[in-house]
Amino acid sequence: MSWHSDDPTGGAALRWEHVWADDDALAAELVDALADADLYERVSSSAHRAFTAHRGMLAARDDLAVDLMLLTLVHDSHLTGTSTAVRDRSGQPSRTLVFEGEGVGVEVEIDDDGVEGQLIPARPGQVTLRTPDGDVASVETDDVGYFRLDTRPEGPVRLVCTGASGTCVTTWLPW
Repeated sequence: MSWHSDDPTGGAALRWEHVWADDDALAAELVDALADADLYERVSSSAHRAFTAHRGMLAARDDLAVDLMLLTLVHDSHLTGTSTAVRDRSGQPSRTLVFEGEGVGVEVEIDDDGVEGQLIPARPGQVTLRTPDGDVASVETDDVGYFRLDTRPEGPVRLVCTGASGTCVTTWLPW
């Protein structure tokens, strides 16, 4: 059956008054149509968010250096059970961490004033303190790889070390 009045097949044209027998039938079909529209909008919105997130991840992957290396924690003075001789002004021992990767590493000491450390092997570069929300502080190292970050953020942190030989990042640590 055709909706067009000029149907060449000779079928009887439908009239609007014949489509819905009463107002309840029309209201029921309108409810179904609106429910379908809401579902369509939710699915479309979710697909858009997923597509945007996927494109963002692809862009972030493209922005990463090819030689990005993960440095693993090989020493944490808080886990060894031995006290260190270095103490900050509060009387609490500072925390010493050593991260290593394939031929590179970073040694850091954390106290109430911030983070102090050195890239290994000694080399100039840049060190950035990063939280899951983004970069907190960044500093250029000197010629022997020494750096100092005068900040102490809350939550998980990692160091991103960049130099002529590439970029390496430490594992995430609770601060």
